[in-house]
Amino acid sequence: MKRSDYLRQGKSENYQDAEAKGLLKAGEAAVLLSKKFNIKISAKELGVFSTEWHHAGVFKGAKNGRLIGRKVYFFSATALNNISLDAILANRNKAAEKTPPDNTPVQGWYPQFFRMTDPVTRKTFSMPFIGIYRGPASKAPKGFRPLGDEAFAIAEKQRGKALKPGEEPGF
Repeated sequence: MKRSDYLRQGKSENYQDAEAKGLLKAGEAAVLLSKKFNIKISAKELGVFSTEWHHAGVFKGAKNGRLIGRKVYFFSATALNNISLDAILANRNKAAEKTPPDNTPVQGWYPQFFRMTDPVTRKTFSMPFIGIYRGPASKAPKGFRPLGDEAFAIAEKQRGKALKPGEEPGF
């Protein structure tokens, strides 16, 4: 019976058991806490206070169309009474205090990979090349290595040069 419910509803057995026990979902808990504290609380904010979550199925993502699983957080009535307004507000403040990105200017090189095809065997392989980057540190590419002004000028002349596997260019 539960298997057919899963196929029809897209809910796992544990999700169905939690519903049968009468546990509240995060959205329902958020409505109750909003009324209790007289302040707007979202279901997303309550995820950190949950002791139990279950899969609610697999759905297409909004941005890229990939299949993603969705978590639904559950709360018992006693656990809901233990959540204080101070804890919710402290969690909000912690989320708001994220560090800004590091925008200090950097310059250097990084290994840049391109897919190449062998014309005889038609096999593809990745070939490393020297890539150059100058910009904010927060947007530096993977494998970035900073260089001084003199070394950076030499590296700019070697931009696009093929590297052998494991080779480190000397600037």
